[in-house]
Amino acid sequence: MKENEMAHVGHSWLKTNPGSYQKVCDRYHQFASEVLAHNADLHDVIIVGNQAQNTIEGFGIWENAAHAASLEDTQDFAAFMADVANDLAEPYHRNDLVLLYRMNPKS
Repeated sequence: MKENEMAHVGHSWLKTNPGSYQKVCDRYHQFASEVLAHNADLHDVIIVGNQAQNTIEGFGIWENAAHAASLEDTQDFAAFMADVANDLAEPYHRNDLVLLYRMNPKS
């Protein structure tokens, strides 16, 4: 990546039906592992959740915005959505962000 270019962050969030939170969390983790294995441009994935609100959010840091944008067109995504569709209280949401700063974690 060039010095003046910034990484792309794909942000998605899901709201689960009551009682489906853990199932969707586990399947989201599996999906993220599959995507990491198939996409060299995907550097990091962070998945966070709020069980009290039945929400799960994922943040993927991509070098290439076009690759991030095409994630929903993959077989991995289609299989993930097919597995969790009946467990969601509302449709899948996606937001595209620009990574402004990335701090190095402490050892």
